[in-house]
Amino acid sequence: MKKLFLINILLLATINYAQFKVNSVQLSDEKIVEQSYPIDAREALEKFNKANNITEKDYQPISKSLRKITAWNFNVGSTKNWYASDFTTQQFYVVNSTCRAVGTTCYIFVEDSLWANGKVNQDAVNSVLNAFDKSTPANPNKGIYQTDVETFGNPPDVDSDPRIIILILNIRDGYTGTGGYVAGYFHGYHETSSTYSNKAEIYYLDANPLNLNSSGGLNVGMSTTAHEFQHMIHYNYHPGGQETFFNEAWSLIAEVVNGYKLYGQGGYNSNPNRYIFTWSSDNTDVLKDYSRAARFSLYLYEQFGVDILKKFVQSKLTSVNALDFDVLPSLGTDRRFADIVVDWWIANYLNDKTINPRWGYNYPTVGRVNPTTISTPNYNGSDFVYKLASQYVTFNSGKNLSIIFNSTATNAIKIKAIKIGNTQKEVVDVPVNQDVSFNDFGTTYNTITFMIYHADRNEFNTGPFNVTYQASGNSVATVQEIKYDETEPTGYLQLTQGDSVAVVFDPVPGMKLDSVKVALRGVSSINGRILETYGIGSQLGGKLLANITATPTLSAPPAVVNPGTEYPYQTPYPNWVKVDLRSYNLTADKSFVVEFPIGAAYPASNRVMCTYYASDASYHSFSYQSANSRWVYYSVSGKDGYIFLFLIRAYVSSIGSDIEGPIEILPSAYSLEQNYPNPFNPETIISYSLPKQTRVQIKIYDITGKEIRTLIDEERSAGKYNILWDSRNNLGERVSSGIYIYKIIANNFVQSKKMVLAK
Repeated sequence: MKKLFLINILLLATINYAQFKVNSVQLSDEKIVEQSYPIDAREALEKFNKANNITEKDYQPISKSLRKITAWNFNVGSTKNWYASDFTTQQFYVVNSTCRAVGTTCYIFVEDSLWANGKVNQDAVNSVLNAFDKSTPANPNKGIYQTDVETFGNPPDVDSDPRIIILILNIRDGYTGTGGYVAGYFHGYHETSSTYSNKAEIYYLDANPLNLNSSGGLNVGMSTTAHEFQHMIHYNYHPGGQETFFNEAWSLIAEVVNGYKLYGQGGYNSNPNRYIFTWSSDNTDVLKDYSRAARFSLYLYEQFGVDILKKFVQSKLTSVNALDFDVLPSLGTDRRFADIVVDWWIANYLNDKTINPRWGYNYPTVGRVNPTTISTPNYNGSDFVYKLASQYVTFNSGKNLSIIFNSTATNAIKIKAIKIGNTQKEVVDVPVNQDVSFNDFGTTYNTITFMIYHADRNEFNTGPFNVTYQASGNSVATVQEIKYDETEPTGYLQLTQGDSVAVVFDPVPGMKLDSVKVALRGVSSINGRILETYGIGSQLGGKLLANITATPTLSAPPAVVNPGTEYPYQTPYPNWVKVDLRSYNLTADKSFVVEFPIGAAYPASNRVMCTYYASDASYHSFSYQSANSRWVYYSVSGKDGYIFLFLIRAYVSSIGSDIEGPIEILPSAYSLEQNYPNPFNPETIISYSLPKQTRVQIKIYDITGKEIRTLIDEERSAGKYNILWDSRNNLGERVSSGIYIYKIIANNFVQSKKMVLAK
């Protein structure tokens, strides 16, 4: 079951790539349309099963004595009514269909109504047959069936026919013209003798809105088919069920083994601190789970080869027990899950097999996990990590770093330092509750990333486990560039008056905003603003920090290389405009937004240039659609995985200079920030600052004033801190939805704020 990456409630929009790059970059609004995208079928199937009282015991396959004796022996033109699931009414219904192709490993049936209205034709059927029977991107001489069977094992056979039935139909998933749709699914119920079971190996493939006649649609459909066929094979060996994380992980690697793209890694890279086996039923959170599962199965596949995939599926054990007590010993390795997961976390940041073959990938585009970046060596902070998860904190400025990590969970929390220089890289253990000095920081090594992790599978508590740290060193004055683009501009979006373009910048604790630069198409001034933000949601910006104006110094717009066209432009692009922000005295401790509203049509009002970028981790550029009152990011139609990025860059500066002795960067006053997210479910972060060491209490109360939870009651050093509330009371029980009050008492400072738990 698959789903493409989607950020919270932000919507995708798509622009035709060829028109943007070559024919015209001045795109009309009609070219900007909402995109349909495949979504996870698991949630739909789980709701369907619940509505029909289908449980795991109902998934037991038909006994051999009750199975069909002879094969189906369908021919082209054979008709058959198949049962399918209506995910809107939660009922089984009958699909009238006709066999349109017979292959070596499959029969392909098409819903008669789709054939009649032309949604599916013989070319589409032949393309599906070719992919399943004969050819994949990984091997032009081997189809999905053979590849999955060789990789994982044999499919079940309750109908005495070795061919798999592929039913192409309009999956009834509630799709109304835009938004998400189910691209395909396998339902183990049809392996049983229950009422409405097809009593056959059948796979459902969508053809509305999925366009199997287009290369993009076929690619989605066949990637989904490789995924779902693994589920069918996995069912054959574990009809009673496998842990969801591993079953989905193996289906995600099935896509890669067949030569299709690795599932988007943005969800994992932006949130590695998540219990590894979490599998959410929430449509947003589950994206992180798919992203993480794809990354883990890719790592295992590259480390141990195809044998680990096949042996795991066919093991009589499940989950980690299958790995530790069956699969890994049979592969002749002394590595076990606890060893592998730590190497995996290192690889997810370091990604360099030349240092250690266990610490990297061969796959080219996994991306690096996003650390918290601190650009001063003098910093006090706090963090937390969940069971079987990792968190990363990077120091990238200064010299002679000394640091101590403190945690009461000394048996659970471990730390490694990933040291990276121009010519050297090294990974070393860092003790907890003990001062450690890195005299080579700022000389041999430019950055040190501390990987805070929990690797004890037997730990009962899933966390979070809190960690505080105090760092000091020699501060070095520097200005750093924050950018998400890597290429020259390819054009601009012809948005309408009232729209906006914006780039969201990640926080850089301990730094100040020095300036921003923006690439402009014209030579007139353009007004913008800097906004504070706590993340990406329905609203990008919060508190207004500064109104700005970008004024080009050119007397005429930049020329293009080929006169009469709008691409390519001069290299390097000459119309970068700097806006000095030093007088505003703005810190970069929190995420911030640089936004430019759109005035009149171009060229009366200037435009921000943009480029395109193939990265799942770079969802930082957004556009406000005034007509729809929403923020969107734009993808590039016909160029898989590419998104548009606005050419806006930020520059942050450290405080201090290269002097002997530490310079402390401390809050100037006590503060209690608004929790984020708010409303929340089930977790939220509360941030607070202390200008000096003091005892601090933070407590949660319900609306009647009754104390619910004490989050902290202890001595803390001066610094900025984040603390998580997981909506549990002091007894460890989840509290109900409603309004809650959180209160800080520190020295003589007392402040309260409201927050909303919305389930």
